[in-house]
Amino acid sequence: MKKTLLILTVLLAAGADSSLADTVELRNGRVIHGKVIGKFPDSGPVTITFTGGGSLTLDPDRILRVRRDTRCDFRVPPGKPGTEKPRNVQESAGKKPGASPKKPAEKKKPVKEAEESAEPGGAPVDPKLEAEIRRYVSELSRQRSQNRVRAEAALKRLGPVTLPYLEKAVRHPFALTRRAIIRIVAESGGPGGEKLLRAALKDEDSWVRKLAREALGG
Repeated sequence: MKKTLLILTVLLAAGADSSLADTVELRNGRVIHGKVIGKFPDSGPVTITFTGGGSLTLDPDRILRVRRDTRCDFRVPPGKPGTEKPRNVQESAGKKPGASPKKPAEKKKPVKEAEESAEPGGAPVDPKLEAEIRRYVSELSRQRSQNRVRAEAALKRLGPVTLPYLEKAVRHPFALTRRAIIRIVAESGGPGGEKLLRAALKDEDSWVRKLAREALGG
């Protein structure tokens, strides 16, 4: 009786470290131990169940081979305790607890650009208004007439504040853009408008010259 109990104890101890299971070898080199449900590869997706509970379903194309009822050792290989830090500790190494990421330094507006955004009289232009003007001036160079017409009407409503930005675009190679600028200047008036119109009298486009003459009263 004692001998039988001793043999059973040895067998149970051996079974605690190793047991029979199916071995699934994947094409990426990974090996999975569990119980394969169904036949491979005829059964479509392969489902593997685990002794501890849960299951995993794999596409047959990912599987290299299945070995049935192989003896697998589930023991964790011995290692020195404390040689590897937990993942979250390693990732947070060098960071102080509770420290928030630094905000990127805000870029200062170049002095030249700040000066250009001011009206001739020295009064600064609101940044939102400046961005709106620049957008409309850019729209004047679009090929679609709807864009140009809409931008021209908007710039006319804004008035003389648009003149410094129009003056920079008056040499645009697109003749339709230059014509629109002359019409805006003629309607907006304001200081600097006459100078821009007189410069347009030498434009290579006959319609630009005609519009400039009419705006000057010639």
